[in-house]
Amino acid sequence: MAIIVNSYPPRLGGLESHVFQLANAVRAAGARVTVVTLDVTPSDVDEDGIRVVRLRRHVPVASVISFPAWGTARRLSILLSTTGATVVSTHTRFFPMSYVGLRAARLAGIPVIHTEHGAGFVRTPSRVIQLASRLVDLSVGRTVLRRAAAVLAVSAPVAEFVSALARRESVIFPNALRMEDWPAFADDAPPTGIAFIGRLVGGKGWEEFVDVAATLLTEPEFDGLQVHMLGDGPDRENLRTRIRSRGIDGSIHLYGHADTAVIRSVLHGSVLVNPSRLAEGFQITLLEAAASGAQIVSFPVPSVAPIRADGGPVREVRELSLQPLIDGVRDALRRPLPAMPRPVLEAHWAWASRAREYLAIVSRLHGGDTMQTPGAPTRPEDVTGRE
Repeated sequence: MAIIVNSYPPRLGGLESHVFQLANAVRAAGARVTVVTLDVTPSDVDEDGIRVVRLRRHVPVASVISFPAWGTARRLSILLSTTGATVVSTHTRFFPMSYVGLRAARLAGIPVIHTEHGAGFVRTPSRVIQLASRLVDLSVGRTVLRRAAAVLAVSAPVAEFVSALARRESVIFPNALRMEDWPAFADDAPPTGIAFIGRLVGGKGWEEFVDVAATLLTEPEFDGLQVHMLGDGPDRENLRTRIRSRGIDGSIHLYGHADTAVIRSVLHGSVLVNPSRLAEGFQITLLEAAASGAQIVSFPVPSVAPIRADGGPVREVRELSLQPLIDGVRDALRRPLPAMPRPVLEAHWAWASRAREYLAIVSRLHGGDTMQTPGAPTRPEDVTGRE
């Protein structure tokens, strides 16, 4: 299997985590995996049994999107042939490498399984980025979704977006956890802190989190409340300014990017506050919180319903404003819900089982069932004439 993506660890994020865990879980299940991605410095290395080919990236945009060199699709088609790959895995419709992966697979004569991670058009304070991303969605993004042999969606709202954008059915393929990283916790003590985990960008909710913390810290009941913020991004300095303006700069722990051990430690004994207004697909942080025994208070995002249905301690704040969010967090601190049962977590949310599902989809593709929506094209076509 070849995974062709714009971004891969050591870069951090929900998409990168999903792709990394998929690659490792499929490799552990016995498949040979090659990852092709973009980076500042090109390289070709073995990482725990996975060949990772990093190509030089060009024209980076907002530290999120970058482009490969001209002619990359043709060169990758040769790589696919020489490695013996039988399927290409791409992720998120608007990333350039998804289209390049589609083109390379077509040239090599192998199918593409595309996994969609977005539940809507990009939401950002920048009108220019909103317009540009929508144009990409309506052209290249739609092409990727329509021409892939199979489309997976990380949640039901993502599947609905795929259907609306590309008139294409998809298979629900949720995020998951490597259970070795999330051992059973020894106690279920009530929460003593609150936590925010995510990129520091507009719409992710870091502003609301700071305001929640500032309010609760003034209340005698929550004297000594631990406040944790994990993540980094372009709004880092704006965050520091807001913290100072609220007079709580001595009460918030800022971690920046953090590894799994730190995330697990912070979440256990905390309320995860998730005020995201973005077009989230399936936020892995909510699943990590459930695995850590944390309480969860969230604006409506796709991962809320399935985690809550499996017994996750989730409070959904449907009114997207500050006071209901504060009320929800206060209630979670006072009256924590029971933790998600460990057997349910292991049965439904482990990458080992998710990898078996993925390989079963690959097997069906090669068995002749392309999972193609009636009326959708069966051969990729180059709509731009570019590699």
